[in-house]
Amino acid sequence: MTKTLIEELVIANPPVEPLPKEKPEEEADLRKLSQKKPPSRGLCRRCGENKPINRLMLCYPCWVKSELEKNGWKDGQPHPDECGCEGIGGHSRKSEGN
Repeated sequence: MTKTLIEELVIANPPVEPLPKEKPEEEADLRKLSQKKPPSRGLCRRCGENKPINRLMLCYPCWVKSELEKNGWKDGQPHPDECGCEGIGGHSRKSEGN
């Protein structure tokens, strides 16, 4: 009886047995990992002044400006009422009705 090509390949290359299962990897304990503290002072990416900065490397006034610019605000325009950035020296609002 003549063997087909497939039969010859199966005989010549028997199926490979699966590898034994490895032990499941242990998850790293988050309490043991060192936590990197972001810088609290440094040069702001936007204005370049040495001020307290956040994780985005922006000082508070520059962060507020960048958030407002995401909504179409341009520098020099009065801040919208929902801005909520009281206490910034350069903050200017239109005083309507006064």
